[in-house]
Amino acid sequence: MRKKLISLILVIIFVSCASEDTVDTSAPQEIDTTTTSTTSTTSTTSTTSTTIPESTVFAVDEYGIELIEMKPQMKEQFDALIAFVEKRTGLTYTEYPKYELYTSNGYQEYNEVSFLDNFEEDYEEGEWERAVLSENMWGLTTASPEGMKNLLVEYQRCASSGSYNLVDKVLRVPVKKNQQKFNLWEQSVLVHELTHSLQGQVIDLAGWYDEMKQKDDFSDYAGRRSIMEAQADLVQARWESGLDQYDRTTMNSQQPNFSCRVQLPSYFYIPNELYYSFGPQLVKQINTQGGMEAINEALYQLPTAEQIYEPEKYFSDEQYENVSLEDLIVSDYSLVKEGTIGALDIPYILQDTIGRVASVKAAIGLGGGAWKDYVNSSDQLMMSLKMTGDSDTDLDEIYNAYLAWANAQTRFTSVESFAGGDLFIGETNVWISSDGTYVRMVLTQDLEIFNQISTQISSF
Repeated sequence: MRKKLISLILVIIFVSCASEDTVDTSAPQEIDTTTTSTTSTTSTTSTTSTTIPESTVFAVDEYGIELIEMKPQMKEQFDALIAFVEKRTGLTYTEYPKYELYTSNGYQEYNEVSFLDNFEEDYEEGEWERAVLSENMWGLTTASPEGMKNLLVEYQRCASSGSYNLVDKVLRVPVKKNQQKFNLWEQSVLVHELTHSLQGQVIDLAGWYDEMKQKDDFSDYAGRRSIMEAQADLVQARWESGLDQYDRTTMNSQQPNFSCRVQLPSYFYIPNELYYSFGPQLVKQINTQGGMEAINEALYQLPTAEQIYEPEKYFSDEQYENVSLEDLIVSDYSLVKEGTIGALDIPYILQDTIGRVASVKAAIGLGGGAWKDYVNSSDQLMMSLKMTGDSDTDLDEIYNAYLAWANAQTRFTSVESFAGGDLFIGETNVWISSDGTYVRMVLTQDLEIFNQISTQISSF
């Protein structure tokens, strides 16, 4: 309900729809045994193992990682792919797309070191620790802040076949070394990323990202990202439709094996379901109604995640309600962060426990919501949430989804009635209540807090 870990790191990286979330645990590399979750001990320095003497390489990037030269025949293919993307979208590049080509190892290494290079500036002092603590309190993970950081590094390494960077406007794709032409797989990925590059020129995505970063509010990200990925998927699919069966088989055989070296939490991939599954379903309907021109218009919109999950809400332009959340007054606790709740937050928290169908159904009924984070002098965290539904039935679905999530977890040692709701007690204590108008929740590590807020808790 705050800076979701995966959504944030993907503000920069667009994962090609052709990539596979393969997990390889048969031969994991170094494992950090200091936490209860499986983590990689990837170095946090910017040194690179792929850097080789400059005399033997075409060029290196800002991190000293080898770049592959685009040969003349590759350039011809690249220009043809640019023309294809322009024709299929009906849009025109305002400048020649910027690109960097890597070896497979070099591309993975770039994803790692660029993420680590920007890590410190992405979070204020103590914010990363609180973000991970909130994941712990929601029961998503038991990883430490360092362990979670290592898991995200590994996710960056293994989760994409190509990327486009919103900030520097460069598309990056791994290719085989010492070849004169792009193979079919590489061309397919390039079509996807070239579509993002075109989107970035038409929409000024760099300015949009900078505005979100300045506000420290990425609530508009998921909806637009879904439209962007769906359009790139569509253009990519149309390029692949020109291949015969033999070429398709060849293309699939050329896919690099970007397998993860350690087991990654499954909830990492829940935002991708919105981008690559629900987004294309919506864009298919947009395309049916108005063709590619309507999809181009949709790029300018900022749909909610709820509108992506349920196309009817997109076409009716249903927006979230503004939910007012009063401060809770607790001794030694101060407010450090607040924000709004969107539909993606609900599956992100609940899906691994109650399943995709139930969590998405609850998300589609979200009327609006808000959250606040408080911290005390011992860096303990307290979270308050307040949600409304689109209807009484929708509110009940949200309430029952969170109750099912809590009841299914063995980490709670007991449950008791408190202030008109249910208080689940454990290392994290979670109070859930519904008064027929709002669902309210409080999460805290300190059970004593509930005595202090007993008169506030049913009306904040």
